[in-house]
Amino acid sequence: MLTLTGFSSDNRSRFPTWRRPALPQPARHLPCAITAAALLATGAVPADARAQAVVENTLASGWTTTPEWTLEEDLRIWGPPDGYLGDVDAVAADSRGNIYILDGTSQEIQVFDAEGGHLRTLGGRGQGPGEFREALGPAIALGDTLWVADGLAPRYSIFAPDGTFIRTRVRRMASGMLTERCTIPPDGSYMEWWTRLPRVERSEDMDNNDLRHHHPIRVSADGGKQDTLPYLEFTRQLADLPSVGSRRPVWFGPTLQRALGCRDDVWFAPSNEYRVYRRTLAGDTTVVFTLEGVRPAAVDEDDRDEVRATFERYPELASASALMADHLRALPENKPVIAGLFVDGAGHVFVVPETSRVDAGTAIDVFREDGVFLGRAAVPEAVRVNPGRAYATGDYLLFAGESDAGEPYVTRLRIRR
Repeated sequence: MLTLTGFSSDNRSRFPTWRRPALPQPARHLPCAITAAALLATGAVPADARAQAVVENTLASGWTTTPEWTLEEDLRIWGPPDGYLGDVDAVAADSRGNIYILDGTSQEIQVFDAEGGHLRTLGGRGQGPGEFREALGPAIALGDTLWVADGLAPRYSIFAPDGTFIRTRVRRMASGMLTERCTIPPDGSYMEWWTRLPRVERSEDMDNNDLRHHHPIRVSADGGKQDTLPYLEFTRQLADLPSVGSRRPVWFGPTLQRALGCRDDVWFAPSNEYRVYRRTLAGDTTVVFTLEGVRPAAVDEDDRDEVRATFERYPELASASALMADHLRALPENKPVIAGLFVDGAGHVFVVPETSRVDAGTAIDVFREDGVFLGRAAVPEAVRVNPGRAYATGDYLLFAGESDAGEPYVTRLRIRR
């Protein structure tokens, strides 16, 4: 029962039904009082937000300032020789183009060269040196050293570029989120997210399930200093579930999409509107960009069937039917418009949209770091990508994907300009 009541769009990797589907205005610097009010309306920005550049974009401005990008799949990895991938939890690439894939099922990191040849297997489930209990993904440092944080063991495991295990380093926090492109920025520190439910006074309208605090954590390169940086606050959409007497996040409800930047910054967006924020690690919001004319996709019968199918997998639970009915009644009218957000560390921000005209994972919106919309790039029809498992470089994008038969893979989409 606890497993079922915990279902939400926060903790599911959802593969949707796949169907095909003027110059930007200059940045405007708004008075602090106006921008602060606008930012606070989202519920995801601290009250001390300062003046920033606001960039309003339209789809019509796409590919008018730069040559159009085409995404071409040039590599698909199904697994190691005589094996296959289980749950692809995270992907990464080093300076040589080698690809690192964390398989959450086996707790192994599979390493492939730039042509897709298998190089080695690292880790494995265990507590010994170089093994993982709950690996949070591959993080590539300068010189292609590999760091792997463990969510259950208080340590980082560090490997040489050739895969040799070097040493462990103490990790002073429990749990954690999966690695990203800029988990290790150019200064060599280690960045990660710590998500928690804050302790707030319970009231008739709010309890401590409503709020989420997302703290960026920075660990110095030598491991001697750990900073907990200003947090992002997000109020989730919850619904009463009479069958179990509790409140839980609604399916297809808004989430806080977020990404670590490589320039002492973070990016975030409440997923129910097309508005993306850039904030310094000190807590100052510096850029806000929008994309006008985007309409959310409606929650349709396919989405309702997805909810039903999930609960039908648990027929042994007496409350499953009533709980399913509670969740179906609580479904919102529309789905979020942002399904994914990530950066490449080379000056670009990527948004995976889900709109009335674009299914999640079939297109990627490309922006410069100053908020200017470059254009929308189509994902090849034969590719099914998971927007939450992405890694970008200046030349290509890596995604976890899934075949029609449910077989996981990793795809490389080469950027052609």
